[in-house]
Amino acid sequence: MKHKILFTLLLLFGFALQGQVEGITYQAVLVDNNPGEIPGVDVPANSVPERDITVRFSILEATGDITFQEIQPTRTDAYGTISLTIGQGEQTAESIVVFELINWDGPKTLQVDIDIQGGQNFIPFSSQPLTYVPYVRHRNLIADGVTNLNNDFYVNNESQALLSGDLIVQQDTRVQTFTAFEESNFNGRVTIEAPMATSNQSDIDAYPLRITGSDHGMAIELNDRNPERTTNFVSFWDGNGTPVGRIEGFQALTDVSQNFILEVLFSNEPDVDEAKEQEDDDTAPPAPAPDAFDIYLNNDYGFNLLIEYIDLLEASATFGWNLGACIGGLAVLGDCDDAAWSFLSLIVQGVQLSLYIDYHDTNVGVAFESGGADYAEWLRKADPKESLTFGEVVGVRAGEISTRFTEADRFMVISRNPIVSGAMPSSGQEHLFKQVAFIGQVPVKVLGTVNKGDFILPSGNGDGLAIAVPAGALRLNDYKRIIGVAWEEYNGPEMVSYINTAVGLNTNELALELSKMQLLLNRMQDHMSTLDPNFEPEYFDINAISVSGDNTSAASRTPSQQMMQQYGLDKGNTADKLKQMQAIMQAEDQATPNFSFAQIPFLEEVLANPTPENIQKYTERNEKALEKLKGMMARARN
Repeated sequence: MKHKILFTLLLLFGFALQGQVEGITYQAVLVDNNPGEIPGVDVPANSVPERDITVRFSILEATGDITFQEIQPTRTDAYGTISLTIGQGEQTAESIVVFELINWDGPKTLQVDIDIQGGQNFIPFSSQPLTYVPYVRHRNLIADGVTNLNNDFYVNNESQALLSGDLIVQQDTRVQTFTAFEESNFNGRVTIEAPMATSNQSDIDAYPLRITGSDHGMAIELNDRNPERTTNFVSFWDGNGTPVGRIEGFQALTDVSQNFILEVLFSNEPDVDEAKEQEDDDTAPPAPAPDAFDIYLNNDYGFNLLIEYIDLLEASATFGWNLGACIGGLAVLGDCDDAAWSFLSLIVQGVQLSLYIDYHDTNVGVAFESGGADYAEWLRKADPKESLTFGEVVGVRAGEISTRFTEADRFMVISRNPIVSGAMPSSGQEHLFKQVAFIGQVPVKVLGTVNKGDFILPSGNGDGLAIAVPAGALRLNDYKRIIGVAWEEYNGPEMVSYINTAVGLNTNELALELSKMQLLLNRMQDHMSTLDPNFEPEYFDINAISVSGDNTSAASRTPSQQMMQQYGLDKGNTADKLKQMQAIMQAEDQATPNFSFAQIPFLEEVLANPTPENIQKYTERNEKALEKLKGMMARARN
């Protein structure tokens, strides 16, 4: 009798996930369509119990190509039932990918073949479309359009999510590994919280954010066109949320407009007659600045620029008063030295204002702010096993340091928190070196009472401690041992205290001693002159200083004095001086790139026609502008 055996499908497409086993559950009953006859009973088929068979599962693409194929040997139970999990069998060579990497996007077909003889005689049993995929742990997720996720999105177990369209996530997204092969834009805040396996600062794997693959590291572009000291490129906080440092902007305004500044300051000012008619209230505050002027009031560079304008307006008003006194009191032919000097002061202020703008235009960059207050360098320890801590005094011999050196080339201090450290040792060699303060402020361990201004010297005991010595008590051999100058005092019960000390700034101490020696030598030469009439003394000039090549002057000439000498404005009558002033203004306008004296309201008119009316108008306008500017700046800082 020929028997035909087939599968009856009971359950397909169940999702299995137990003990991290992934797959599609499959159940069927094996029946025999040629059953034995039973008298009086019509039996269409009997189950096939306890029989070894082999099942082959194939997942096909819409094109009919096999994506995945496996075989699973099994045995029917007492009722002819088999229960399998697709994805847990032996993968065949026909498979393109493993089951875990099947791309479920697009239509799929499940083809089932069976072999009841235990060999390779598979016969087709069924071919059915997979209209619903219960397998939710996709290894590849491809979205060709806009994808909206209104809840958390997890990609785990080294899976991939391939997005060719937009991904919009309205809540948290947690990704174990995220790789972006093209440009990525983040329009909101990005927080990286990544506990690292190592904290070794020399290990690149200790850093949560790592940038590789290009010749440059990271670029930061701020919205502010003129980042200054209140605009930070990078800021640093400790674990308690306390700010400990920052890299801030240091840039001037790029569009300084002298015309605009003067227009704002001199605008809406009535002339002399109008002022008398209106009977202005002198106690009324100046009008507020226009919005466009805020950039000068709310920017450190702009605010300091306006301080320069205050000096300019004060000099301009002073010139008006002195010129008015000259013209009104001594007439055009009178001597008006005060007017000449105040005019030169006005020119000097304009030149300095231009210099301020020019310097900041060419010197831009960033500023480093930190709690550290010194520049340090790593110096090698003479004894690698010596333990050194901040504030300890060390002697330096040929670049090596130790607290035990009582005689040394110089004495320095171990730094606590340098803002910059130089001569960084190689990785793994840090224990052989220590950071030593070269310049700035650093705490020093000092014995006993300390007064501000005391010189800090090593104790001389090779114990890493220092002593404080008043300036008047220094001995000649002390000068080469000076560590720094105390900038704070201590008179408490403790034997040792940390004293904030300025180091690397001590250039005047030996000069004081040299002055004493020169004075002594001068006195000795005086005495020798009385003993020997033929002796010609050569005295040291202990009072004068060298300024501008003039070794006899105790102070340099002021900029106004130098201009007076340059232009000869101290000569001639008032009419000649006014013409010279016009020539000076024109010459300085050509030489000064960032400021034009011709743009100062009424200045050219006053110089060309110095009538009492013009001078009064010029003076009052400058005084009003000065008052207005001071008022705006005061309000901006309150």
